[in-house]
Amino acid sequence: MPCGSTINNSTNTLDAASASFPAFRGPRRIPAAWLAGLALWLERQHQYRELLELDDWLLADIGVSKADVEEVRRCPRT
Repeated sequence: MPCGSTINNSTNTLDAASASFPAFRGPRRIPAAWLAGLALWLERQHQYRELLELDDWLLADIGVSKADVEEVRRCPRT
């Protein structure tokens, strides 16, 4: 094939993927953001478990009940 040919038979799939999905180019921010979200979710789950271990008197001191904790735990985050 001559050097001036306009046909590109590139076998580099990374270039093809980068053109189709621009988010794949540049620094890898998606995995870091996903890991940060996972860490936050795990921390919240740990805090909910700790709150549920408290007795009703201690929960009343901070103004919540076990039902409140369960309700917040089950509701989806937006």
